[in-house]
Amino acid sequence: MDSMATPEATTLEETAVAQVSARLRTRFPDTTPETIDWVVRGALHEFDGHRIRDFVPILVERDAIDLLRGSPTSLTG
Repeated sequence: MDSMATPEATTLEETAVAQVSARLRTRFPDTTPETIDWVVRGALHEFDGHRIRDFVPILVERDAIDLLRGSPTSLTG
């Protein structure tokens, strides 16, 4: 069953992604909150269309950290 089939699952993912943004604001205090939100939204967008959503917040956080650190492989694999 698709884990994003219910509105509850969508809300849980949105909450988890908001928590990712909050953690990254603490971890990268010299980066503006707007930039962090933009990076997180971009990382989340990379998973659009993926049916299995259970680990998306974890993957978004990992990709966002790579991007904020300036990793050349961010969001590309």
